[in-house]
Amino acid sequence: MGWDVSLGDRMQSLLDRRLPLRTRVDLLAADLRRRRSARRDLHGVRYGPARVYLSDADFGIDRASFVFAVAEANYATDYVDAVVLDIGSHKGYFAAYAATHGARTVVAYEPESANFAVLERTASGYGGWRLVRAAVDAAPGRSDLQVMSGSWGHALHPPVSFAEHQVGVESVEVVALADVLQEGSSLRAGKGRLVVKLNIEGAECSAILDTPPSAWTGVDEVFVETHPWATCDAAQLATRLSSSGLSRVPSAHPAVLRMHR
Repeated sequence: MGWDVSLGDRMQSLLDRRLPLRTRVDLLAADLRRRRSARRDLHGVRYGPARVYLSDADFGIDRASFVFAVAEANYATDYVDAVVLDIGSHKGYFAAYAATHGARTVVAYEPESANFAVLERTASGYGGWRLVRAAVDAAPGRSDLQVMSGSWGHALHPPVSFAEHQVGVESVEVVALADVLQEGSSLRAGKGRLVVKLNIEGAECSAILDTPPSAWTGVDEVFVETHPWATCDAAQLATRLSSSGLSRVPSAHPAVLRMHR
């Protein structure tokens, strides 16, 4: 489940005007540092008012995740004064994007310990984030998180084909999606928008299909990253969410379901 960084990737990022110049420079510097074997545990990349961090062990994956959320802006919307629920935050790249684009509050949920440690470091620079080390599904409790060799593959219920990539198991808290949405509505308090981004590695089906539609009443926009190994598809998720008054709208990426009120 690795991810290599090619020369083309490096040059594309350097020339990509969707990223601030200093962000492009930092990405290239990290790439070159690694090529010279001058490695470090984390590589800081300036973005907005602070830095995000890419781990050396998962550099290609982290870099691709950062580009997906920030350069490609696959979750682009109006974040000014918004409350944002980042469910499956990984290392905080989307959260940094939302905060840099005006979000008032970010609540980030991430269950895996190594990812969460990097998320904490990132959040300390941006301020105004609340971090929850937990997975999100339909029902609360505890569950085994299957930890994969690639930092974006950790899952509560991975497909059998992921077994060759598994490197460990972590017992994690699971919070109910309905409770997460209720907290978001409370934080919003009638001011600004409530935006939800959900990327939970196949658990989107149980989380959304088994959560009452009424729980989504206070949500203005939803981005759901769908996965080919999940037990449902985007159409089923959209149908469920539409029963709460949300409507499917065009998405910037085919794997991201976008719903808007």
